[in-house]
Amino acid sequence: MPKEKEKILVLSVDRDNDIGEKTDFSGPLIGREEVLEAAQALGLADPEDSDFNAMFEAVRVLGELGENYEAEVAVVTGDKSVGIKSDKIISEQLKKVLDRFSASGVILVTDGSEDEHIMPLIQSRAPIISVKRVIVKQSEQLESTYYKIKDFLGESLENPKMARLIFGLPAVILILLGVFGTEGMRFVIGILGLYLLIKGFKLEKYFEGAFEELRTSFTRRRFAFFMYIVAIIFGILAAFRGYTAMLEYLGIGLFESIFSFLAASIYIFWLAGSVAWVGRNIGRPKRRTGRVTAVPIFGLAISMVIFSASQLIVMPDYPFTYFIFAIIVGFALLFLALFIERKG
Repeated sequence: MPKEKEKILVLSVDRDNDIGEKTDFSGPLIGREEVLEAAQALGLADPEDSDFNAMFEAVRVLGELGENYEAEVAVVTGDKSVGIKSDKIISEQLKKVLDRFSASGVILVTDGSEDEHIMPLIQSRAPIISVKRVIVKQSEQLESTYYKIKDFLGESLENPKMARLIFGLPAVILILLGVFGTEGMRFVIGILGLYLLIKGFKLEKYFEGAFEELRTSFTRRRFAFFMYIVAIIFGILAAFRGYTAMLEYLGIGLFESIFSFLAASIYIFWLAGSVAWVGRNIGRPKRRTGRVTAVPIFGLAISMVIFSASQLIVMPDYPFTYFIFAIIVGFALLFLALFIERKG
């Protein structure tokens, strides 16, 4: 009794369905003649498409198997929306092929890394005994790199945090360069510095919390949202005024420039923080009035000392007694804040 030949299926996969998009053929394609006709039609429609080369290679491999195996060739197609949808279609087509030709093993003929994404899907139906890769024109390493970059960008778009880093930050930088030209480089460097500062000191949760507070206040606490906007405007004005003052001292020294920035802006920053603090706490239940009042007073005490110290450094003729007076008033405000907080 002659030994029964092993059944081998030579399979080519067109995951993005170039065959269906560019020719009148549709998957699954089963049999040498049908595969050759579809490959010829695809080659005439788009000579640069690598899928028809993989189809011709599949037919060649079928011929190599000769009389040693009972072999058949087939092509399954997916969808131009590569992903879950295309893989689901491929799975359905592969089931039809194996129902018609019950192969004990599959030789996969692929034109690159993209089709190998569906290898687990094929192996769930029948074991893959060999993989034939057809590389036409493009370098194998270059194509693999292309698909790795493509997958990385696709995953980045689906991940909000990665999307902000990969696309959001470069977008802000390009907008600043487009609007301000070469002058925008200062803004770019500042944004990059701020981002590295946030990442380096793990401050993401604080910024995310501030953004979430701003968003929820817009829908639920409109008074607080208004106060936040006022505080942001004060903060911008403070930064601008400090920056303008700092420019006058850049040629003198870095130390003097930093304290000139503080001297010109510290009270406006205090005002911005106080407005934001009041807006955040007014209207919230179980908020102690004393603490709401005490925090801005405490901030004023600190601001007075910083302003006086900055003036003393920037202006050598600034009276030292003013600095001592600022410390004394600061202590008085501190005790006042503590008293109000305890009584409130």
